[in-house]
Amino acid sequence: MRKRGRRPGRARGGCLVHPAGCLMAICIPNTLPENMPHDSEALLMRAFQTRLGDDYLVFHSFPWLAPERDDLTSPVREGEADFVLLHREKGMLVIEAKGGEVVLRNRQWSRLVGGGRLKDLRDPAQQVRRAARALRKRIELICGETIYQKVRFATAVAFPHCVFRDTPPADLPARTIMTMDDLADIENAIDRAYDAFGRFHTALTGPEFEAVRQALAPEFAVCEPLKLDVDAAGQVLARLTRQQIQILNGFAANPRAVIHGVAGSGKTMLGLQRARRFARDGCSVLFTCFNAELARWLNEQIANDEYDKGSLTIRHFHGLAAEILKKAGLPLDPVGDNTHYWDVVVPDQMATAAAALYPDDPPFDALVVDEAQDFSPGWWDALAYLTGLGDDVPTWAFLDRDQSLRRDPVDPPLENAAILHLDTNCRNTRRIVGFAAATAKITAEAAEMAPLGRPPRLIFAQTQGAMPGLVQGELQRLLRDHRLNPDQVALIGPTAWKNGVLARWTEMAGVKLTDSASEWRKGQAILCTTARSFKGLEADVVILYGINGVGGLFTESDLYVAVTRARGHLLVVTQNSSFADQMKAAIIGVSAIGTELEAL
Repeated sequence: MRKRGRRPGRARGGCLVHPAGCLMAICIPNTLPENMPHDSEALLMRAFQTRLGDDYLVFHSFPWLAPERDDLTSPVREGEADFVLLHREKGMLVIEAKGGEVVLRNRQWSRLVGGGRLKDLRDPAQQVRRAARALRKRIELICGETIYQKVRFATAVAFPHCVFRDTPPADLPARTIMTMDDLADIENAIDRAYDAFGRFHTALTGPEFEAVRQALAPEFAVCEPLKLDVDAAGQVLARLTRQQIQILNGFAANPRAVIHGVAGSGKTMLGLQRARRFARDGCSVLFTCFNAELARWLNEQIANDEYDKGSLTIRHFHGLAAEILKKAGLPLDPVGDNTHYWDVVVPDQMATAAAALYPDDPPFDALVVDEAQDFSPGWWDALAYLTGLGDDVPTWAFLDRDQSLRRDPVDPPLENAAILHLDTNCRNTRRIVGFAAATAKITAEAAEMAPLGRPPRLIFAQTQGAMPGLVQGELQRLLRDHRLNPDQVALIGPTAWKNGVLARWTEMAGVKLTDSASEWRKGQAILCTTARSFKGLEADVVILYGINGVGGLFTESDLYVAVTRARGHLLVVTQNSSFADQMKAAIIGVSAIGTELEAL
């Protein structure tokens, strides 16, 4: 092979273009010839980029590992193909490039170096065959026999610095040799090499070609499971809540207090600690709230509590009313306007029952009320009969006016009560706090040291029928890829599970669905609930599904509650394009949180 001067590839505007003006070959990786370390490969790459159309895939410097021959038990050998060309109709062509002036004597390949000396080279024909064999085996294993049999496999050796006149070796047919004379019409040389391995073959279909492409250049990623994020975030947020409780201890000298706190400020935990303190001081304490599931969870927390003198009873208000009325032999039979019945009739009956059951000694002498924004004035009157009618009964009330789900909130009627505002969210990551504020139009502030967290994720459903499948897909990803446990994930919809788009589903991703938070906490099922039922509780990850906007039965307060149930990550699945646009805008906004310092 005799060396001759080079022909530069043509360029326009600093970019290589196909001479016919069509798209150039797709190169993987997309490396510029001038950045390639070996000039022989750069010359070939320039020819490919300027002379081939986009029906060619060109892989450069393709590495491979494969066992020797067909023995899968033998140690793997590594190698590299200088170029691999893939064409849907022509097949796969593996090319080995050798630069400089190359000599073959006595079956030994050599390169001519300074002073007329010869430097031994590896046999390029053997190199290219070994590479082709490894790639053939990979395609057969990954794509299957049917596709494998349709691919025409060819090899070639290129000497882009030289011309060729002599007789080639027996294992390197002349048609598979490329020289500098071929660079100007490289596609003709490529076709010549393909034809050396047979003219008759079947073209690949589009999907078959894509399968081969994926076998050669798979999309591969390793990602940090979300579980690591949410577990770490949970530890930080728990520490922040403990710090908030410690701060509140300085406020504990006040026997009567009204605590206004944003979602995630730790109101429930602060209320539980206050109730336990009252009980340790010898009081008979009633802790009451609006949410039945919250009351069940709180009772689980105090299951092992012991007090020398005092006691702690936890009931949601409706359960408390039913218990008192049953004990007094009074009926609990809602008729007509349900709101009027519970706000007016039931409190009057409770007062009557308490007066009859406890004429001289009320059962409780301290009171803690959580979710107080949902308590009507009549409820406070009923509670007064259970704790004594004096203004000196130790009473703490916790509320968030933005989480009122029943009516316009009414402040607790506590005389001489100290007022405290908790404006810092210690439950959620900073991005979830920002998202809640943006979507529900609420003013909220994340703890300064709260973890940043990931931006919420939006999934758009083209139809309502597609929504269950999308929800299940996200659950599979969370449980399998992100290593989360069922008790770390909650589904929140606008209506009860059995009344919504998931009504026909009893399990998803191989895990049972439940509307019982108690069963969910045991780790055997995924909770499917509503914002109102889950208020006061939380999950590491929340999937908000089936919500197509704010209005009617699903208010901004519902949205605020639902979003802030997610400690570490939030996903929103919706069918409504307008609502999706609002969510997307909020996600874009909170994605910038945490990047402010980078921009300085």
